Amino acid sequence: MGLFKNILEPAIAAIFTAGALVNRRRHIRLPDTPSVESPLLPDPDDAKSIDEDGDVATGENSRTIQSRVLARFPFLIEIWYWLLIYWIYQGLRAISARAISGHDAIFDRAEKHARQILAVEHFLHIDVELTVQQFVLTKTAWLVPFLARVYYSHIILGVVFYVYCYTFLKRDKYLNIRRTLAFENVIAFAIITLWRCTPPRLMPEEFGFIDVLHSNNGGSAWTQNKFQLTIAAMPSLHFGNSMFIAMCLVKFSPHWYLRFVAPLWPVLMALTIVATANHFVLDAVVGACVVLTAYRFNYVMLGLLPIERALFRVVRLERP
Repeated sequence: MGLFKNILEPAIAAIFTAGALVNRRRHIRLPDTPSVESPLLPDPDDAKSIDEDGDVATGENSRTIQSRVLARFPFLIEIWYWLLIYWIYQGLRAISARAISGHDAIFDRAEKHARQILAVEHFLHIDVELTVQQFVLTKTAWLVPFLARVYYSHIILGVVFYVYCYTFLKRDKYLNIRRTLAFENVIAFAIITLWRCTPPRLMPEEFGFIDVLHSNNGGSAWTQNKFQLTIAAMPSLHFGNSMFIAMCLVKFSPHWYLRFVAPLWPVLMALTIVATANHFVLDAVVGACVVLTAYRFNYVMLGLLPIERALFRVVRLERP
């Protein structure tokens, strides 16, 4: 049962199901020729069929079942893209975590990098992590459960954002966003592999940081498991994605109330990751830079189109 819960998060499954239903097409009409973007090349014998009256049937009836289902529920392919992005990233992190397990030199180097970050922050007078955490724990302890919910809502709110963008934003804006979400993971994984960094909560006791989130059973099944890569504080995609969500909603959302409240999310996430000792301030800064870079150069992901087209041919599927 534990493995099943780690693979299928009920809240995320519910959001994706709602997204597929909301974006379903009640009336569809497939063109007589296959999609150029993701071509399906049917066998000559399957290209046309004869109905009961002896007429030649074309269009939707000549398509494979999977293509007709996808034409009816086009958001299904978006679910597949999201799962691909998420599980490739998490899978690589899990492999990395197991590969470095027991290598003390790597963990010592990650702690050295964390000390370097603190030194730079001290020089810039922005080393506020311990002060913020101590204030929250001593003066506003009631905030801790709320901040825990904020921290663990990172993925769920990201999925809601994903569905919202597909439903309400123009296609070109949505595609830029989807490619950005993929490319930011590529950049982030390169950084956490080449420059591993210990988060504040795992620093020696002399630093005074307290882990207030990972000592209990809270959180999402997809954010807490034994394959988590612990020395991956730099960059903070928690903050980077929260800033990206706010930026996209403010700039592209057709709903004024979302444009109004969106900036609150990165502010709240910044407070959360610092107060819970999960990231340094510079982790958040670099996380924001990673996402902005991914957005600026998201077209790099178009280089994977030949792979997509080949896969679509193999499964005899064409994009609606």
